[in-house]
Amino acid sequence: MGGRCDNCQGEGETVIEMQFMADIKLPCEVCNGKRFKKEVLEAQHKQKSIFDVLEMTVDEAITFFEDEKSIAEKLKPLQDVGLGYVKLGQGSNTLSGGEAQRV
Repeated sequence: MGGRCDNCQGEGETVIEMQFMADIKLPCEVCNGKRFKKEVLEAQHKQKSIFDVLEMTVDEAITFFEDEKSIAEKLKPLQDVGLGYVKLGQGSNTLSGGEAQRV
């Protein structure tokens, strides 16, 4: 009953398992890779949906949320340790060892 896409479980992609080859990952056909239900994507803040916000880097998000001090302050430590280029919606399993250590 949550806001994530029911088809891909909020992953944004579907995986086709191949027996003797690497699995194939395709964008979800229902949400088109946006990870959320249509109703959730329609809600916007400053003309940005949750998908748009999660696609922002930490640096972009700090600028975007400059009027929302509590949000910007929570993102600042990531910028301070040099992770301003990391996307907000980036999975933790995609971070390098050094990035993960700084987080």
